[in-house]
Amino acid sequence: MSLEVNLFTAVIVLIVGLYDMAYAFNRRYKSKKGGFGSFMVLGIIFTIFGIYLLIRHWMG
Repeated sequence: MSLEVNLFTAVIVLIVGLYDMAYAFNRRYKSKKGGFGSFMVLGIIFTIFGIYLLIRHWMG
């Protein structure tokens, strides 16, 4: 089974992951509210998946 990965999709997923991690850091230092862990976990998942999609796109 050969799935083609769109470069635009891979870049968007990577940007969303990095944004989630930045939002988690900002939320941690500016307010004492909860929710740091959930945004950080989502950011890490999206970032790893975005890097995987980029590699998959470049490898064919």
